[in-house]
Amino acid sequence: MEAENSILIIDDLEINREMLMDLLGQEYRILNAENGQEALDILKEHYENIEAILLDIVMPVMDGYTVLGHIQNHPQWSKIPVLVMTQIGDEENERKALSMGASDFISRPFVGEIVKHRILNLISLRENAAIVNAVVKDSLTGIYNKDSFYRIVSKELSDNDTKEYDIIALDLEKFKLINDRYGNEEGNRLLCYVAKVISQFARPYRGICARAAGDVFLILLPHSGDKLEHFAQNVMQEMKKYRLDMKIRVKMGIYEIRNREVPVYAMCDRACLAAASIKGKYDTIYAWYDDSIRQRLILEQQITDDMKNALEQQQFQVYLQPKYDLKDDSIAGAEALVRWIHPQRGFMPPGEFIPLFEQNGFITELDYYVWDKTCEILEEQLKTGEKCVPVSVNVSRKDIYREDLPEILLDIVKRHNIDSKYLHLEITETAYTENSEQLIRVVQRLKKYGFIIEMDDFGSGYSSLNMLSELPLDIVKLDMKFLQHETLEEEDRNIISFIINLAKWMNLSVVAEGVETGEQVEMLRKMECNYVQGYFFAKPMPYDGYSKLMEESRVISIDNDEVLKPEEQLLVHENGKDRVMLIVDDVKMNRKALSDIFCTQYDIVEACNGMAALEYLLQSHARIEVILLDLDMPVMDGYEFLEQLKADSRWRGIPVIITAQTGEKGEATVLEMGAADFICKPYHRVVVLRRVENVLKAYK
Repeated sequence: MEAENSILIIDDLEINREMLMDLLGQEYRILNAENGQEALDILKEHYENIEAILLDIVMPVMDGYTVLGHIQNHPQWSKIPVLVMTQIGDEENERKALSMGASDFISRPFVGEIVKHRILNLISLRENAAIVNAVVKDSLTGIYNKDSFYRIVSKELSDNDTKEYDIIALDLEKFKLINDRYGNEEGNRLLCYVAKVISQFARPYRGICARAAGDVFLILLPHSGDKLEHFAQNVMQEMKKYRLDMKIRVKMGIYEIRNREVPVYAMCDRACLAAASIKGKYDTIYAWYDDSIRQRLILEQQITDDMKNALEQQQFQVYLQPKYDLKDDSIAGAEALVRWIHPQRGFMPPGEFIPLFEQNGFITELDYYVWDKTCEILEEQLKTGEKCVPVSVNVSRKDIYREDLPEILLDIVKRHNIDSKYLHLEITETAYTENSEQLIRVVQRLKKYGFIIEMDDFGSGYSSLNMLSELPLDIVKLDMKFLQHETLEEEDRNIISFIINLAKWMNLSVVAEGVETGEQVEMLRKMECNYVQGYFFAKPMPYDGYSKLMEESRVISIDNDEVLKPEEQLLVHENGKDRVMLIVDDVKMNRKALSDIFCTQYDIVEACNGMAALEYLLQSHARIEVILLDLDMPVMDGYEFLEQLKADSRWRGIPVIITAQTGEKGEATVLEMGAADFICKPYHRVVVLRRVENVLKAYK
């Protein structure tokens, strides 16, 4: 007998199983289970080949009701018809089994023709249902598919023209993340769970449910605010019960059907738009479609139609907002912000077009345009001798994962004849949560080319200490949104102070953005925040206004290191000592931290790159007792410097201790290359002193 004609008999009495085998064995392949647990094991392995199940209710180990519950809760097993075996007159068990999803029942003692007839009927019904379901049902979840939902809802509306209805679109938040983290099988299991939940709560209202596509579901319910509220709350409560170590959140968009001339597919689209409008809003479960969403859609379409011409016609303008040093309120840098001056609509706020560009991918072209225009401004300032400070530009999440991004940016700065350190790059901390390993690789290469990296919107909700320790950052931009209320609680002040102290402990500068009052400025000054940016000092402004402000203001560099001329790339601190410590690091703050630790023991020589350090070695290697060497530097990185150092016999006796960020993979490599030891950033004074002391003892 072929495997696809299998029948599973579940009964603890061997005599019953043998009797059924005699009745059915000529026509079907029989699988036997003497208890419920054994039956579940057989189902796991053979469910695809089982045509029907004969199930006894009263069994040891696991009774028939429990088995029936497992079958109905499984998306594949539930498609197999189940005949419950009962005693004649056992109506209570029959009713209960049918209510739990059994297809039919047969009574003992068995009558052969009746048993065969009912099994044959159920198998035929299953085959016919499979044909129908292939057309109208979603193959994964078993509820209606999108096209059948459109047809059924259309008929429902025409047959009940006096009843009021709503269409609900339900969307899972961050479903892609679930698939990526837990696998597609878990994602499919979740989709089946959602289908079961919405069907369960829609059934009392005679609702109609469908899976539209992906993680989007559609529901038709009779119109009632109370029903909708009850439905939404019930669904949310059930989603909390789903066993996964991340919260499952759903968003529901509701379209109230007022005009039945609107096609059903358009009604569903509007419900989906309402759901999309509240994505990311933690405390909002559902939203109604209204005319404001329609107007926004019209505007988005107009923006999409105009965006390419706007870029070609240079309607996008770079505005600059200064950053101020809190030590003396001097200008220490700026941020480039894009503004759209539309010929018909005039000034367009970035909030109207930036999110749309991020969705449709146009943000990449706009980013390149802003980077180029910003470098053009910097080039003009340097060429004409105007006051000039580094300017930060935004790098969108779509761009930061491009493997060729470092080369693209390097090409832009070279084309405009400016140093990479004049162009600071702002990345958002949310980018770290999406693909941290790739982000770290790209940022490390950007650092190698000399770019300064700023972490934008730090503290906005995704912060991670791992991110601070793993990413080679220079500057943290503190999101000050929680300062925008009249009374700042002590807890808020403590959070701000903690973030500032943490960043500075890790040798990072801090910029507080969104600063609007003098009280905020004074609070940040007391907390020793480095820089501020916000309306209290200056709004974003066109270049003409910015240039005038720069001319009238005191200006310093926000850069972590001065842009030094070749002859200035060595800083010598004579402390009256006989021996010299050479500190090689492109970041001034790192050099200063080490210099402060050893200034009472050594004359300190700071080199901001490997090339400058080699030039000093050629002249003064006899005085150098130890070298502290960073790995990640422009011009010549630490690996190349160490290689050249160990290749020359004159310098082999000088111990080299590597200093690098925690998590860098170069430790084993540099030790094999001849480094004496390895010190992780951020620096801990006691650790640094002990490492240097141990190395010097070993080299004596």
